Amino acid sequence: MRNLVTANDVLSGKVYMVEMKDGEISSFRVLSETPTHYILSYSTDETVEVFEKAKNEVSGIFEVREWWDNKAKE
Repeated sequence: MRNLVTANDVLSGKVYMVEMKDGEISSFRVLSETPTHYILSYSTDETVEVFEKAKNEVSGIFEVREWWDNKAKE
C-alpha cells in the first residue's frame, strides 16, 4: 500500500484514508495543505466539519480503495 505522505502525492479535493500517529484511521477529504498542515473535512448527515491537522500528526494518507483492498487481505 502506497503512503501518499511519503510520496508527496496528496491531491486536494480527494477523499483519502488518513492515519494519525495516535493510531486513529478515518476517511477525510483533503481540501488543501500548507507547509505545516492539512486542511481536512468530513460530513455527517447534517453538517460538514472542516479542521486542520498538523502534518507531523499524520503518519499516512492512502487511497480509499487500496486501503480497503489491503484490509480485506488481512
